[in-house]
Amino acid sequence: MPKRRYTKPDPIVPDVVPPVYEEVREPDTGKALPRYLATRYSKAENVLQPVAFIVVFSNGEVREKRYFQLMMNHCERLKLEFFSKPISPDDLLVDVKAKKSEYEMTAGAETPDKYYTLTDVDHFYNDIVRSKDEYENEGIKLIISNPCFEVWLYYSKRDDRFECFISPEDRLKLSQAVKRFLNEMIPGGVNPAKAVFDIKENIANARKNYDEDARGIPVQFATNMFLLAEDVLPYIEADIKVWKEKKKK
Repeated sequence: MPKRRYTKPDPIVPDVVPPVYEEVREPDTGKALPRYLATRYSKAENVLQPVAFIVVFSNGEVREKRYFQLMMNHCERLKLEFFSKPISPDDLLVDVKAKKSEYEMTAGAETPDKYYTLTDVDHFYNDIVRSKDEYENEGIKLIISNPCFEVWLYYSKRDDRFECFISPEDRLKLSQAVKRFLNEMIPGGVNPAKAVFDIKENIANARKNYDEDARGIPVQFATNMFLLAEDVLPYIEADIKVWKEKKKK
């Protein structure tokens, strides 16, 4: 079994609980930024408590990993398990369940972890339908972008539902067409590593344009990525303000 990437220590009673900072670096510029490590404890008992984690599983392309990188650098609660092999959601479930079992070895009943798996619809629609119930039974929320993750990035800058987009005749070329359209409609495209700056607008735009088909799968140009973003937002909201100010300079 692979070595676990984190553990949740037993509660301890500290003499003093000072603010703790560490230095992290932006993925694109390499600039050093301070990150406040929040200390969670009960004032009544002065006891540190284990924290719950938001665990994201993904076997997407590099842009998904880049999107989460800055958040991971600044949020100790967010853990990304990135599988580089491109396999279908139902095949991925085997690896996801194994990793989830590792995390559960240090989970507490009062601080349960939350689990999400990212997937594109692309040509995996039937696989998603086949595995969706099992993911849910495992307590893992499927975050689905139709047809690809670029739909989420698009909504970081625009609130329309892909107006003027012309779908290719070949369904297998749809994702590539969406990526080209993104760059055409948004000058310079969207840098995945910096899209988090607009996460609040992203959530609002994606939610506004969200709809599901009869099987509970997001329709074309819809993504339920806003559910995961809403879960992460409280832990990075203060940092976003700092990032935006640095972006203006």
